[in-house]
Formats: sequence, structure tokens, C-alpha cells
Amino acid sequence: MTHRPVHAPQDDRPARFAKAADAALEGALAAGLNAYDRTRALARFHRLSPDSIASESPHAARAALKEIERAMRGERARRGHWSYDLNRHISLLVAHRAETARLHRLLNGG
Repeated sequence: MTHRPVHAPQDDRPARFAKAADAALEGALAAGLNAYDRTRALARFHRLSPDSIASESPHAARAALKEIERAMRGERARRGHWSYDLNRHISLLVAHRAETARLHRLLNGG
């Protein structure tokens, strides 16, 4: 009789954790998109004038995206530092998704 080694069941906790974290993040982003207030979200960017925020031009939409992307780079640079704010990062992701969709609507006439 030969003895076969018994393999321990593969630990799938990391994969389950990653899947749950992805689902939680997507849920937070979806909730943020539902509650997105463009004027309020973009008012914190000092480089954007109220006229630029209110504009319905693709140029103004690109300017808003540029500012959001600049802020996202800054927030990523703080990752691991005590000043990093996950909620701010999520709000920037929400704003980026909303403004990207808005730019597509403006460019496609929808």
C-alpha cells in the first residue's frame, strides 16, 4: 500500500477578502455617484472658477478632470502617511467617474 500525501485545503481567505474589499469599494463609489453634487464637489478646487464649474463646454469638463487627477496624484502620494484620508480618496474617485461620464455626454451630444 502506498501512502499519498494529504494536501491541506487551499486557503482562499486572501481571495475572499480581496473580493469583499472590491465589492465594498464599488458599493461606496456607487453610493457616492448617486449623491454626487457637482458644484459642491468641484468648489474645493481653487483653480476652477464658478464660471468654469457651471460651464457646459468640453474644455471646462477637461479642466475639471485635470484638477481632480492632480488631487488624486497628491492623495496617492500620501498613502501610508498619517495625513492620508481614504474618504477623500473615495470622493475624488467618485468625482472623477462622474466628470468622465459628463465629458463623454458633452462630447457625444447626449
